[in-house]
Amino acid sequence: MQNSKKAARIVRMLGVGSCALMGFSIRAQAAHIEYGVGYNGIYTNNIYRSPTDKQNEYINIFRGLFSYQKHGRRLDTHLDLEAMGRVFTLGTYGNDVLFGVNSLTHYVVLPKVFSLSERDIFTQAPIDPRFVMTPTNLQNTNAFSAGPNFSWYVDPIDAFKVNLRYRNFYYQKEPSTYPPTYSTSNYRWVAETRFVHAFTRFTKASINYVPSEVIYRNTLVNPDYRRQDVFLGVDTRIDNLGLSAQGGRTQIEQTGTAHTLSGTLARIALTDTLGRRSRVVMAADRSYGDAGRYALLEAPAQNLIVPVATNPGQIVGGGLYYGRMANLSYDYRRSYGVDRISAFWQHLHYLTATLSQQLEGGVFNLGYDASNRVTESVFGDYVKIHYLNYNVDTRDFGGGLRLRYRLSPDLSVSLEGMYDRGISTDPILSYTEWRAIVGVSYLTNPNRMRSDPFVHYTNAIFY
Repeated sequence: MQNSKKAARIVRMLGVGSCALMGFSIRAQAAHIEYGVGYNGIYTNNIYRSPTDKQNEYINIFRGLFSYQKHGRRLDTHLDLEAMGRVFTLGTYGNDVLFGVNSLTHYVVLPKVFSLSERDIFTQAPIDPRFVMTPTNLQNTNAFSAGPNFSWYVDPIDAFKVNLRYRNFYYQKEPSTYPPTYSTSNYRWVAETRFVHAFTRFTKASINYVPSEVIYRNTLVNPDYRRQDVFLGVDTRIDNLGLSAQGGRTQIEQTGTAHTLSGTLARIALTDTLGRRSRVVMAADRSYGDAGRYALLEAPAQNLIVPVATNPGQIVGGGLYYGRMANLSYDYRRSYGVDRISAFWQHLHYLTATLSQQLEGGVFNLGYDASNRVTESVFGDYVKIHYLNYNVDTRDFGGGLRLRYRLSPDLSVSLEGMYDRGISTDPILSYTEWRAIVGVSYLTNPNRMRSDPFVHYTNAIFY
């Protein structure tokens, strides 16, 4: 009964954002719609990802995708919907259906005065991020944000801006750590206030004050707290080079404690658009965070690719932390795909959970369009994690080859093989797995669907 109430609550939250989005969008013109269906047949020689109990399995995956985008003078909308059914032929796991929702709505009521914003993401993440990813170590996660935006222009170049937000971060289950049951689900009230001065059309500076109150569903481990961020910000663009930087201080008062936490808030992102097809992003962040804060919704700076998003499951199990993070990424859009190379580093010191860790690694996906029908690609990743509280080191790495043949611009078949290896000082976390995957997909945008949704370094079923 309790799980049914939780599911109903998620559906209601998703419905608010999605119905509002579709209600506005149905009257809009010149919308961009993408859709598709796909099938993957997967063979794995170690479905449990176990060092000893190696079991073969044949997995049938059926998938549907719908995407809607509309950019107008008064309304911006973006909606991704995906459903994925998994059938485990040999019964190693129960068959299931996973859903993904990614919605964004911004509606201008009065230009330069009043607008409304909504953001919602429903996806899956690990229950306990310390253990290997399997279907039983997976939970539904929802992040919702909504509220009004106000602006008061003193003159054409100076303005006061206030964004009020209600945010809700929901995790279906609790990590199996000590204490045995607790939840990092929480909701919060946020007021983003700032004074903005425009030096030029592409260069703006701001003074920011962001108070927030965070309330956890269960305060056994994570106490509620009030947070205040005070910082200066600069956003500028020179030709193809964009810079976003913030610097200031954070103060946190936890309920039930007399000690006040304070620390540096420093964030920077440098984006270099090398041409119509390529982009380089360098980003760094040093600040307080918490479960949900950076994983799904809250980017530390505008247009910043957040390092922690590489593996949002790492922070699902804990509450407040102080983090230092950096990443470097390169994207290149080919005629029939996107090449990506990314390297990242994180050091997260948790204040309530025993999940303090240092994480580093990289991901790449490189392809070659042999013709307008044939694409060959190679992909791989490497992640190293040191859990400071347990003195445990784990390394997870793998790679593979993929061949895709397009029968038509929208219809394609694929064949790939991949290898995945986990090595840990805790023997139960070590494993070796081989996979063979065949795929068929009909997609109006072939770049919108992965061939294998069950990979250890990413958890969302959509992108």
